[in-house]
Amino acid sequence: MDYLVKISDGTAESLGGTVTKLQLPNQTGGDVVFTGDKRPVDLGDYILVEAKEVDEPLDDTKKVGETTVEVDRYGNVTVTRTAVAKTEAELAQEEINRLENEITPHHMREAILGTDDGWLAAQQELINSEKAKL
Repeated sequence: MDYLVKISDGTAESLGGTVTKLQLPNQTGGDVVFTGDKRPVDLGDYILVEAKEVDEPLDDTKKVGETTVEVDRYGNVTVTRTAVAKTEAELAQEEINRLENEITPHHMREAILGTDDGWLAAQQELINSEKAKL
């Protein structure tokens, strides 16, 4: 995967695959650089590299964090999308969303008819207990 790395600040932008031409950011003249297939390509304040991508594993308690760019002494570039823990408020909001999505028109109809055995009221209590965590 090709990345355009800005040397001055170390940021990296994925180019979505292997590119054969590109226009540098903030370039006003409309010039296009034809990169060929050799990597890395020195483009002044930018460098075009082929990078190894690493995605740290995510689960229900984690979310995508910052993206880090590392260059080793051999010039190999690794782009890592880190995983960070979700906050208690984020976890509570996800649970609220899940609980609210369980309330279907069928459940509403049963509650109106009085045939839900208190399911809707119990569901609302669960939602309220999660809202208290926000």
